[in-house]
Amino acid sequence: MLIGGVGLSFALWGWWQLQDVGLDLETLGLWGLMAVGGGMWWLRRDRPSLTASNSQPSSLTAAQLTQTQAQTEALITLLAAESPNFDPTPYQTQLQAMAQPPSGPLQVTITGGAWVGKTALLQQLAVGEGWEYQEAATPQDQTHLVLALVDGDLTAAAWVQIQQWRQAHHHIFLLLTKQDQHPEPQRQQLLDTLRQRVAGWLPSDQVFAIAAAPRLITVRHHCTDGSITETQEPQAPQLGDLPTRLAMLANHRESLIWGVQWRQLIALQGEIKTQLNQERGDRALPMIERYQWVAAAAAFANPVAALDLLASLAINAQMFLDLAQLYRQPLSLNQAQTAAASMGELLLKLGAVEVSTQAIATLLKTTPLTYAAGGLLQGISAAYLTRIVGLTLITHFAQQDPLNPPRTLNWETISQGLQTTLKQTQAAGWLGGFVQEVRSRLVSQPG
Repeated sequence: MLIGGVGLSFALWGWWQLQDVGLDLETLGLWGLMAVGGGMWWLRRDRPSLTASNSQPSSLTAAQLTQTQAQTEALITLLAAESPNFDPTPYQTQLQAMAQPPSGPLQVTITGGAWVGKTALLQQLAVGEGWEYQEAATPQDQTHLVLALVDGDLTAAAWVQIQQWRQAHHHIFLLLTKQDQHPEPQRQQLLDTLRQRVAGWLPSDQVFAIAAAPRLITVRHHCTDGSITETQEPQAPQLGDLPTRLAMLANHRESLIWGVQWRQLIALQGEIKTQLNQERGDRALPMIERYQWVAAAAAFANPVAALDLLASLAINAQMFLDLAQLYRQPLSLNQAQTAAASMGELLLKLGAVEVSTQAIATLLKTTPLTYAAGGLLQGISAAYLTRIVGLTLITHFAQQDPLNPPRTLNWETISQGLQTTLKQTQAAGWLGGFVQEVRSRLVSQPG
């Protein structure tokens, strides 16, 4: 209202000024459009789009939970097969514990922005009746129900949080708090807006208004002597449909427990995948080093550009194939050769070859006698480019589903990963040490 009033005053002032100088109606219209546009920007700032995401989650079913448990067991089996020293007992014990439904009360997390009434609501909700309440910035995996509090329209950040919670199969009530501070028409309009924003993500009956700590009301007392006194008296909490909805949900414990079990399984899968990628990475790094020395030696012995290119493509294709087999990615030799050529084109497109060659040449100039060797620059460059290709592939393969790897390579994500690897390896300290290591290895080889 303040911004709107200031904008209107400014527009009126501009209109008077325009009358004084006799400007035409087109200029006046421009001033009007600027004022209206500014007002619309203010009203729409930090508000989420009404268009819902295409990844709206469906309700979790018993079949989905069983499938997730089977996937977790398969990951444990895969890790045991690839790591002879791995003991699957602790993970299997966790799986058994997750399958047992809790006997205690269901956990409820009250969350929301500052001053929306989280503490006031916590004080009004009775302990017992199958529920245990806590106030937190974000719900934990063990939370069975989330009470998300807002005192107005959703911000973009709050909307993103609700989507993330629903994708993690959290059960959510979206509560418009301080309803006593909104006149009835405005309150209903806010509720309608909230329900429209979360349509497809939350049912409309899971969005309602409350007032856990209504404002004091002024009460006038007419005394027998004709005087009037006023006192401030509290109002009863207005929890709306919340008690009824909580009682109904308490009779459907199973579906709420499924969500907790699913999140625990996903967290356990994350631990297993991390350990699996660590095991694979420990075997992949020596493999990359072997190929980088082969690439360096080939380029050092044959510093002709055409031969150097052919050798690098052949070496990278074989490295592609070996790394794919290590990470159990479905990649044939022909596909590996094509992928190596595509990676070479990507390196040229990103300017990696030119930048790395210039950086390595600059570092080699500190040792003039060594720099004079014809193939040394080509050898170090080949080793460096082979290494960053290998590191990029490790990162890319580690991000794939180890149980259901994709049939094709995603070059968009590979390109992004390659750029990240280039930034990490072009640090002066790392690259300088790498250049010295490869130089020493090449010049010490028997001639």
